[in-house]
Amino acid sequence: MSRNSDIPIVPPAGALKSNLLCFSAMVMWSFAFPIAEFLLVSWGTIALVLVRQLIAVSALFCCWLWIDGWVKICRADWYRGISVGGVGFGLGSMTFLIGQDLSDAVTPAIAASMMPIVGALLEVTFDGRRMQPRLLLGIVFALLGGLLATGTRMDEGNFGWGSLLCLVSVVLFAWGTRATTKGLHSLSFVGQTTITMSGSLCIVFSVYLVMLLFGIPGTAIGLLDTGHIVLLLFTSTASLALAQFMWIRSASGLGILLASLHMNAVPFYVMVIVVLFLGEGWNWWQAAGAALVAMGVLLAQSVSRGRGWR
Repeated sequence: MSRNSDIPIVPPAGALKSNLLCFSAMVMWSFAFPIAEFLLVSWGTIALVLVRQLIAVSALFCCWLWIDGWVKICRADWYRGISVGGVGFGLGSMTFLIGQDLSDAVTPAIAASMMPIVGALLEVTFDGRRMQPRLLLGIVFALLGGLLATGTRMDEGNFGWGSLLCLVSVVLFAWGTRATTKGLHSLSFVGQTTITMSGSLCIVFSVYLVMLLFGIPGTAIGLLDTGHIVLLLFTSTASLALAQFMWIRSASGLGILLASLHMNAVPFYVMVIVVLFLGEGWNWWQAAGAALVAMGVLLAQSVSRGRGWR
């Protein structure tokens, strides 16, 4: 079997479903940003990450138990799942937070926009992906669209240790996604999501305990009134658990490269959310950036259509 056989080639109907799932995942994830900004007024950063992941894993585990039952849960490769989730998603999220703290608001946005390039490198290295001209042009459109949507310029970033950690986190997240869809394919998608999120939770919990022990800021439990609890439950179940499930499901169908192109439209979705719910102004530059990302997604996937959707 050739290495190219590992690259997901989905029929048009399957591609449409995977793209809709990926789009939905990005929209759900986008809600987390304005909600987190509100919650972080009283919550410590790591405390909020920990509680969100704890609620998300609890909800996912209940779904997994209901869908697959105890027998499949007990037979799952927990060591691999926790390792992949802990390194890819847990350590990845921690390095991103540290990198953001060591740099500025611009650098993480630039690093996150590099996700399609990282996805391309992974598929070229491990799956034999051929970088055809239309695919390369699609990646360029998504990259430029992502930078435009975030309103950042490459010369505005603070390229030091913080930027390096942000780039490492992007690589870890991309690797974790690929390792989940390739190495845990014997599990259902809800099983893949739950077991890897459990690994991420283990890492975050360990970091939280260390920070609590040494009195490092960021561990404060914030307000728990009705409004805060509702937002916390929503961002945990919808923006984390459901979004992660749809992301893994779509990445399994599209591959990490094509799925990651959707990520660069997230700043536009965040802008739409704050316009609709917070009354902020519309930004046409972000809208133009999202249009470029959409063009990149369509152009990159036209390469697969040209191969006949085998």
